[in-house]
Amino acid sequence: MYYFVLLLTLIFVLAKLFGLIAWSWLLVFVPLIAWIIWIVFWIGLVVVIGLHEE
Repeated sequence: MYYFVLLLTLIFVLAKLFGLIAWSWLLVFVPLIAWIIWIVFWIGLVVVIGLHEE
């Protein structure tokens, strides 16, 4: 999944740099931002469950 997100972000960045899309930079980096949010969510969930079991 990580490589798919990186590839998609790379494609979006290159398309933006070559003028193929007129999106904002925020939209270009949405796949990477969403992946980071997903990882932070799971780390937080593991921490909360770990603290709850103590």
